[in-house]
Amino acid sequence: MIASGGGLGEGRAPLERQARGALAALDRRGFLRLAGTMAVAGMAPTGCGGGPSWLAPPADTTLHVLTPRTYAVFTAACARFAGPRVAELIAAGRMHPGRAADDWLARSPDVAAPLGQGLLLLEFGGWPLIAKLRPFTALDGDAQDRVLDELLHSRLVLKRTLWRGVRSFAMLAVYLAPEARALTAFPGPFGSAGVTIGDAMVPVRG
Repeated sequence: MIASGGGLGEGRAPLERQARGALAALDRRGFLRLAGTMAVAGMAPTGCGGGPSWLAPPADTTLHVLTPRTYAVFTAACARFAGPRVAELIAAGRMHPGRAADDWLARSPDVAAPLGQGLLLLEFGGWPLIAKLRPFTALDGDAQDRVLDELLHSRLVLKRTLWRGVRSFAMLAVYLAPEARALTAFPGPFGSAGVTIGDAMVPVRG
């Protein structure tokens, strides 16, 4: 959870370091090879068909790093990780953490590939590697929570690494999205109705 108070830069730097470390771990664990194998097998299309329309990038968005598919997967993950208040804003089209993520990745190409491949693995990975039979974006919220919970509590380091990588960057992207400041009035310690940025980003489960 992000502490309230302080300046925007004070909270951003630790989050960026955490996200970079988690994404580097994705690369070390061989996610590029795994996801690349899936793509060669024709399991990883780049479009975003099949998921809810609110997961797609807005019409006025030009993606630099993410594809429409990885944008959709990332947006779905943000909605589950960042808490119900943020999820409502995302679903209503009032907050776009995927856009903030794409802008940040364009300035950090060294970690862009591990995140993209990890998102493809989350989307298309199935049983027994990931406990689902359908794409992540085709699942309802409760089913997505169960997938993420299984990754977190898995005995396999590889699966826990995927959870940490996606979650760390999801929290960073939500923090970077301008719309989050409207919710929290950050950098002040209190937002509307006393909601702090840390409170707004409490995970839905756990």
